[in-house]
Amino acid sequence: MNKVSIYLSIYLSIYLSIYLSIYLSIYLSIYLSIYLSIYLSIYLSIFIESLSMAVLDTSYLWLQDKCL
Repeated sequence: MNKVSIYLSIYLSIYLSIYLSIYLSIYLSIYLSIYLSIYLSIYLSIFIESLSMAVLDTSYLWLQDKCL
């Protein structure tokens, strides 16, 4: 009876470690890809908007200097 419990505990520990590693790797890869895509799109849109506003401001000042 003691050997059966030892074998069962070894089997369960190996099975659970393999299952958890596969599950966690899949879950983390999906979660990180969604998280990174959302946050990168938000930060890139903010950066592009601020860059376009800076270009518009400098072009407005340049046109104002040329017209005056």
